[in-house]
Amino acid sequence: MKTLLDEFHTSFLHAAVYADGVLRVVVAEGFRAPEPEDLIVAGHVFDDTFAICTSKESRLIEVQFKRPIAWQVVDESFTTANDYELRDDNCTLQVLTRSPYLDYVRANHGWFEDIRGSGKHYRIWTENDVVDVVGCEPPRVCRTVANDHQQAPSSGTFE
Repeated sequence: MKTLLDEFHTSFLHAAVYADGVLRVVVAEGFRAPEPEDLIVAGHVFDDTFAICTSKESRLIEVQFKRPIAWQVVDESFTTANDYELRDDNCTLQVLTRSPYLDYVRANHGWFEDIRGSGKHYRIWTENDVVDVVGCEPPRVCRTVANDHQQAPSSGTFE
């Protein structure tokens, strides 16, 4: 699903808030650091790596899901795509028509399809988090601002 998120070099989850039947997922734009630095992992040195982080110039995009059926936020390190999934890999906001998560939601909360119609699995993959949402209508995507937006740590993310 082509959205404003596709304009970002990379992104970080800024917030996920559910209130009044709406899930609001706010994603912050990430940038590559201007200077390389060495990264040490388990005693191994990787030269000339670039940190990726947010800054005061980061744009914020809000993805709104009205009346989602189910949603989860998972550490990106523990998530993998697989051949069973049918998904749009060309966009940051993916639409999956077949996935283990969608199967799980249908098996455990399947009444929603009788009442609200067919559901789809939407996925937002950021540097450190993966947001999975099952809903019956596509999300609304728009720019947003946050007065208290501060620079988030890079959490050791490098490219």
